[in-house]
Amino acid sequence: MSTTDQNTETTTEPDFDPTPFLQAFKGEVPQGVEGDRQMRERVALPFMDTTASDVRLESLEDDQVNSWLDYAAWNLWDFILGRASEGESGLIPRQEYETISFVQQWNNYPKFIRMLTDEIGVDGILDLAKTSSREIGTKINVTRNWAASVCPIMGRGIGIKLGQETVDSHREDLDTLIQFGRRLQHGTWGDGPGFVSGRQFQIPVLDDDVLQPLVDQVQPFDDPADLDAFRQFNARTELFGFMLHYDCRAGMGDTGPYPLPGNRFAIVRDHFLNETAYPWSGVAEGLPYCVTQVMVFSADKVKATINEIMTTFTEPSNYLDYLEGAVVFARDTMDTPMGQLRVLDSQEMAEISRKCQTGTMAMYRTLSKKSTEEKIRDGVMVYTREFLLSHASRVGLWDRFVAEGFDAMHPNAEAAWPVLAGPQAAEILTPVLLFGDGFPHVTTK
Repeated sequence: MSTTDQNTETTTEPDFDPTPFLQAFKGEVPQGVEGDRQMRERVALPFMDTTASDVRLESLEDDQVNSWLDYAAWNLWDFILGRASEGESGLIPRQEYETISFVQQWNNYPKFIRMLTDEIGVDGILDLAKTSSREIGTKINVTRNWAASVCPIMGRGIGIKLGQETVDSHREDLDTLIQFGRRLQHGTWGDGPGFVSGRQFQIPVLDDDVLQPLVDQVQPFDDPADLDAFRQFNARTELFGFMLHYDCRAGMGDTGPYPLPGNRFAIVRDHFLNETAYPWSGVAEGLPYCVTQVMVFSADKVKATINEIMTTFTEPSNYLDYLEGAVVFARDTMDTPMGQLRVLDSQEMAEISRKCQTGTMAMYRTLSKKSTEEKIRDGVMVYTREFLLSHASRVGLWDRFVAEGFDAMHPNAEAAWPVLAGPQAAEILTPVLLFGDGFPHVTTK
């Protein structure tokens, strides 16, 4: 089945064997670097890459849109398979709220993206996206470059499956979303591949003059007890950020690997702990907004790749056993200047670790008292806010977003809820997530 053949329908009948579609995209294109290479040969135009001129286009041609959709469909498939090892708490209906969020985003993001673009212009969007090269502890990052376009456009695919849309509905919204994501990618990387999958699954995004002062403060682990304490800190802050953000990875993100002298490399890891945007944020009282770990490894002992949502995969998988040195920084608030980041000593790391453990238990207690519907609504709030909140906040627009109904559930999202949260969900989502049906071609301008 060709990636450009959007007329061939997949089936989820009981006698259908999905195994080939789990082994290769549409049974044909593999994961990883080789998959990226093959997709580049298959698409009509390399519109998944960006240039300084084409990110300024307001209206797109069909071939540009369809090529981007084809690549995004493979990219999502590759990402979903990589995410299969990611755990869930079992307490939060994550699939339900994520997929309802996609429909919500498709129906409300274009308005707010246009509002943001009208406020600061295309150049302002490009400058905003440079933040991830100049700062640590920021959610204006590579994950949002990807999610702010791919996720709502998946909502389009779900809406088409549900009969809410046609392939040519709201064409201007599709152009807006594609171009917003491409502008963020271009602001981060400049000309060339916008998706991490087109960059060999590497995210060495920090500029050298930002990275080097961080690496210069790395301390070796001469005492095994220090390494054990660091690993506990890493685990507890990660789990707390995961739970605070409703069981998803919006509360964390890695960049790198950054090559270092002596055949070593660094991974820079953000754990967002005190995100004040949510009603349950009181469980994070007393914690910094973000802690950032700069971790150094031997390239002889560990190989690392990082995916679109800034998650590191290593060979061997027990990479922290090979950690040679680290340093941890705290960013106290979202707006704390880079020059005011603090290096955490062992005593403060232990205190933060303790608070995160306590906060995680408090978050579990909070969740246990909520109904499934309440948790889905909370999750939709998180997943819809997370991809635009930091951008809008940085330019002073967030309060206006909220005042103009950013959080109001769209009727199409409400209508999709019973299906996406019910037993029929697999019939809709399997083709969307695994068979490429989430990104159907447009047919006319």
